[in-house]
Amino acid sequence: MADIIIRASFFFGMIVLAYVLKKAGVIKKSDAEALGRIIMNITLPAAILSSFRTYVFDVSMMLLTLAGFLSTIFMSALGYFISMRKSREERIFYMLNLPAYNIGNFTLPFVSGFLGAVGTVATCLFDMGNALMCVGGNVVVTELAVDGRKKGRSIPLSLLSVFTKPSVAVYTLMTIFAIVGFKLPDVIFDFAAAISPANGVIAMFMIGIMFEFTFSKENLKEVLIVNIIRLALAALIAYFFYAMTDFSYEVRKAVAITAFAPISSAASAFCQDLGGNQELEGFASTLSIVISLVIIPILLMVL
Repeated sequence: MADIIIRASFFFGMIVLAYVLKKAGVIKKSDAEALGRIIMNITLPAAILSSFRTYVFDVSMMLLTLAGFLSTIFMSALGYFISMRKSREERIFYMLNLPAYNIGNFTLPFVSGFLGAVGTVATCLFDMGNALMCVGGNVVVTELAVDGRKKGRSIPLSLLSVFTKPSVAVYTLMTIFAIVGFKLPDVIFDFAAAISPANGVIAMFMIGIMFEFTFSKENLKEVLIVNIIRLALAALIAYFFYAMTDFSYEVRKAVAITAFAPISSAASAFCQDLGGNQELEGFASTLSIVISLVIIPILLMVL
């Protein structure tokens, strides 16, 4: 129990430290953009690659991947319809934050530390379905929704561009390798494992830099709506897998915990790219992390 509380405190402490350093003038708000690019192109792909080191393809557990994918599709569509009559910034906010799960650099360390290899594989499988939208699809769909089709690029080509995102490309290739039984040399996994621990630190720092306490009541309402909807879906997913499936105890517990993952750090980077409200994004992300820091340790102890 003490280890769980300490680990949760470390995550929140990184956010607070980044915020304090920003207020002290040691780092600037503009530094968040550079951190976002490091996450999307280096540390997150490395974390994903590292998680595949011991993965063995099992078709019976692909339901977890399907659940991760369908949940993001559903929430993306919900964000689209909820924000139809809202401003461009609000549309970006809803469509990027409702479907995004921060699994690779937030939930996975909890699961791998306390549920072992079986729980880690279950979380990775759920994240495999989540990743297609979370680290690429969301930004393409959101851009099409708020700005329309780009000149000279068809909608199918826009959607296919998802696979050019480094994280999606890694997930796709490693899944194919697992299916055909091809294993990369250990040195590649060792290199990825050396980089991947930085992912969580950089992500928490980026969120801390973007976080601001000055929000209007209207903004607070938007943040609460997003987090309440996310919690409602998380509860449904957790209940279904934990109480109504025949998977092993470790798998059911891992999925129940993973469902309460906070908003993805990728959403912050995509918000920058699309010119959304970064302060609102940072507030929503931080609140979702605080909620997860409370709920996930409790689930680890009681389930």
